[in-house]
Amino acid sequence: MSHPLCYTVRMMIEKLKPLFDLDGTLIREERGSKRLFDFLKADAILNLTKHDLTPLGELVRDSGKEFDILTARGPENAKFIRIALSSLGFNVGRIITVGVDINEPKDWGKVSSKRVAAKKIRIAKWVMRKLVDNDERNLEGLGELGELVSQDQTEFNR
Repeated sequence: MSHPLCYTVRMMIEKLKPLFDLDGTLIREERGSKRLFDFLKADAILNLTKHDLTPLGELVRDSGKEFDILTARGPENAKFIRIALSSLGFNVGRIITVGVDINEPKDWGKVSSKRVAAKKIRIAKWVMRKLVDNDERNLEGLGELGELVSQDQTEFNR
């Protein structure tokens, strides 16, 4: 039998709304494409259409519920993310950016660098909310606070 404290923590986690990664989780990620993600042009996300949504992204949008984003994009992207998603019918709450140090295409690997992953993990633990992400490096050590999804996934564990 589980310890009562473990059961209580598990119930708390299940009741909290998750944080969602953006690229590869809610919208399709096309590495190398600058149509939606251009590090030198923060408003590129405004090109987002309903065809760019993953099935999970459609599910979150269609739920009508407010949700929060935890993304590796930089802070200058937040206002454009809000505009783009809101225009497609999303009920966007907070947008938390951990930022990346990208200057050229050769820097793409930094999007999921150890530093970025550590920031995402630290935030999820600090706010005690599940992180739904398509990159397992961003979920290391989170246990029940992390859920790995794919771009083609049609559901997640709430």
